[in-house]
Amino acid sequence: MSDIFFLSLPNARIAYRLYENPQAESDRVCLLLHGAGVAGEITFSPMMPYFTQWRWMLVPDLKGMGDSFHHHGEEGAVSIAELTDEVEALLSHVEWDDFDVVAYSLGGLVALNLNYQRSVQGKMNAKMALFEPASLDREDLSTLMDVRQKYRHASKLIRDTGDVELGVASFMDGVSPNRRKHPVAEATTQSRLAHRPFGFAYALDAVTDQVEIMANQPHIRQAMIDSSEQVFLFSGELSHEALRQHYDLLSERNAAWQHKTMSACDHSLPFQKPRQLANHINKWFAIKDR
Repeated sequence: MSDIFFLSLPNARIAYRLYENPQAESDRVCLLLHGAGVAGEITFSPMMPYFTQWRWMLVPDLKGMGDSFHHHGEEGAVSIAELTDEVEALLSHVEWDDFDVVAYSLGGLVALNLNYQRSVQGKMNAKMALFEPASLDREDLSTLMDVRQKYRHASKLIRDTGDVELGVASFMDGVSPNRRKHPVAEATTQSRLAHRPFGFAYALDAVTDQVEIMANQPHIRQAMIDSSEQVFLFSGELSHEALRQHYDLLSERNAAWQHKTMSACDHSLPFQKPRQLANHINKWFAIKDR
């Protein structure tokens, strides 16, 4: 458990935690970015005890999730661009320029965009481990846009009807259609995503809006991929085959990309196998190739 800190920005009050591991194998630092709807600490605390590579770990809550809010206090629309800018502002605040990244789903898209923006500015490239990052789940962008419409439907259900349970179920059916529907696991996921349901809905829309931009301008996604030199992609065995195929293709096309499929996992893999993920991540970041 870490103390919670806050950074006040023009359009947000960003909550973050900073964890120290005195037994770390290096003095390196890592930024950890969560997925849509679930706070950073909840996402990463199960795997954090097993990390060995970083002295410091920075875990923010993206705006609209966890303890981070718009300044006006109400839930509202967000964009990948502004989430990225707020993470960059936090990095400047803690004075980090050379860091690694571990990110999940929505956080994975923010991480890819962050790396791209930093490369344009001539800043250092981050080595990354990404759990099913949003926007890479299909090779074909028009197909990906079709997939995202299911999530648009889920977010609309939450906002228009207030039926959080139905909206979350719709999202889960879209993102993990092959999951094993164990009642306890379903209830746990529902509970996590219902904490700030409108913030979750707006986060889903932020990804869909960004995918729409990419579908109209394919070079944008390719530029994000090209600017991220070292990436370890993780997928769930129960996730869509087209997602895993695209990850395989990315790892073939990019020399310093790898792909690992976690058995018996779906899109919720950070919550399902945190220790195994941490072990793979430790080995990945222990490679001294930077």
